[in-house]
Amino acid sequence: MKQIHKVAVLGAGTMGARIAAQFANAGVPSYLFDIVPPDADAPARNKIAAAGLDAAKKSKPAAFMEASLARLITVGNFDDDLKRLADVDWIIEAVVENLDLKRALLRKVEAIRKPGTIITTNTSGLPVEKIAEGFSDDFRRSWFGTHFFNPPRYMRLLEMIPTPDTNPGAIDAVAHFCDIHLGKGIVLAKDTPNFIANRIGTFSVLNVMRLMQEMDLSIEDVDALTGQAVGWPRSATFRTIDLVGLDILGHVVSNMAPVGGGRLGRA
Repeated sequence: MKQIHKVAVLGAGTMGARIAAQFANAGVPSYLFDIVPPDADAPARNKIAAAGLDAAKKSKPAAFMEASLARLITVGNFDDDLKRLADVDWIIEAVVENLDLKRALLRKVEAIRKPGTIITTNTSGLPVEKIAEGFSDDFRRSWFGTHFFNPPRYMRLLEMIPTPDTNPGAIDAVAHFCDIHLGKGIVLAKDTPNFIANRIGTFSVLNVMRLMQEMDLSIEDVDALTGQAVGWPRSATFRTIDLVGLDILGHVVSNMAPVGGGRLGRA
């Protein structure tokens, strides 16, 4: 079984930085890369990745078990540092939910990664197979979805989404590593829009909003009714949306819209 000693996370937003933090909690070093700011001089070329790491250090609930573990994360950028991907065992793509943007970045990764290096996407619900469509056979054999949930340190669920091309050995290696070292509960999902949890969650959130309008409820009313009162987390509905991000919710909802007049993918 493939061993995972070092990882790279591409995208230092809320999820990417906190995924890197959870690897650090397990004692696993990682690279955390993001874009170069426009017109940045040399000292500022890693500014966005560094800001993501800084946000993870300050996050509440705490992303790191100990603040000192942040030393295991090395920040960088997509222009200068992708060559370092040759040193890692697992690459996780966690950039914005835009199919074209993901594919453009992954084309650069494809030219650098060592054959056999596991590469996955943290997409919230884009079609995993389509992201890597047309890539090399080796890339597609090592490619699948690993959907972490926010905050990764505390949310036990990890959805793993294989494609028809995925090597089962790669799935087994990541599932074993994430179970033993990251404390994750692994659920295999089909490559349908939003997979399992977000598919259910999207319906739930939109239904709550429908009822909110029909019953003329306030945001505070909804969170009081859909939190611990019904056995759900304290974050309830709207505080959960704040935690996940309005942009992510928008992307997840749009994934459920029919494309070209067709029907939604089946679970």
